[in-house]
Amino acid sequence: MEQRGTLKSWNDEKGFGFIRPEQGGDEVFAHISAVRGDRRPVAGEKVLYVAGPDGKGRLRAEHIRLNAGMTLDKPSIRQRSTPARTASRSAQTPRPRQQRHGGIQDLPVKLVLFAVLCVLPVWGSLHVLSTRYSLFPLALYGSASLVAFLFYWHDKQSALKAQRRIPEKTLHILELAGGWPGGLVAQQVFRHKTRKVSYQAVFWIIVLLHEALWADELFFHRLHLFDRVPLFF
Repeated sequence: MEQRGTLKSWNDEKGFGFIRPEQGGDEVFAHISAVRGDRRPVAGEKVLYVAGPDGKGRLRAEHIRLNAGMTLDKPSIRQRSTPARTASRSAQTPRPRQQRHGGIQDLPVKLVLFAVLCVLPVWGSLHVLSTRYSLFPLALYGSASLVAFLFYWHDKQSALKAQRRIPEKTLHILELAGGWPGGLVAQQVFRHKTRKVSYQAVFWIIVLLHEALWADELFFHRLHLFDRVPLFF
């Protein structure tokens, strides 16, 4: 079944890129050999595509056409592009208006949200440090966040190169272990996993779980979590 999406990235010299599905979900690998139309695509434009698994079970677009009505198919567009041809085509082909530039969208708002989310974990970790003289929570959040950030980076690179991906459950385990701050930063820096609804649902459940545990530790004292869990240093 034909689906709609946006060509999020496109390397015209190498002839491949990735499609962001309009309905959400994982990005779909796109190769020039699957493109039909009278010109080569450019990053940021809308496309219609049919997705299917490749020989290794990875999702890729089997048929792609530009969202520009009926056009003649020119097989020459699927020939290997040269740097000179790419530069000439870039100068002649207008970029779509909906193309977004790099960088984190709405950065000030997201920085405020991140700071608010970190209040309870940081406050709680400092409370444990002052009352039980343990650096364990602070060290756990810092180390797990660093590992999570690096795993997100590696998974993003693997997606761009159509290589083997890191399982989502591995990322969620790291987030549950205290790496959600690093995961949240990585999502915005690399624009990775931000549009997959099922992934975001699990991620925010993990964040809310951490917030609830620290709220109980600081205000309600019902679980007595840090009285039951041994602190190693």
